[in-house]
Amino acid sequence: MSRAGGTVTFPAAFLLVAAMNPCPCGEGVYEGACTCTPASRARYRRRISAPLLDRFDLVVPLSRPDPDELLARTPGEPSAAVAARVAAARARATARVAPGPGSRPELAPDAEALLASKLRSGDLSARGLHKVSRVARTVADLAGEGVVSFAHVSEALSLRAGRAAVVV
Repeated sequence: MSRAGGTVTFPAAFLLVAAMNPCPCGEGVYEGACTCTPASRARYRRRISAPLLDRFDLVVPLSRPDPDELLARTPGEPSAAVAARVAAARARATARVAPGPGSRPELAPDAEALLASKLRSGDLSARGLHKVSRVARTVADLAGEGVVSFAHVSEALSLRAGRAAVVV
């Protein structure tokens, strides 16, 4: 941080989690409940600048669960199974040689072509490329796969909330 009185460096290892309503009235996730016009929804979304959004690794829209799903009492995946999958993915990531600055994970040719097309079209910035590559590498690790495939990149792009999504 630089000010007139001098410069100070603070540690910056943190995890930022943010939330935002889908529209000004907050009811945009309910069919027919939203009272906002398309223009007011667009104006509301533009309040968050693209450069700021580009700094988020994951942007995931959430909606209310279906009442029937809530009442079905079907158990979800056990925490132990999720923890084991995450531990295995972390072990794969740790076992890899630490990448140097500017390096990217090993990409399948079609995955690389997808990223190149998103870069050329302007749907993805250089910063976005780095973030999507890291998320795609994590998706591949969670799937137990060594090479980042088209499907992994596509999933990582979809986690950027439609800014560069691909429907497969």
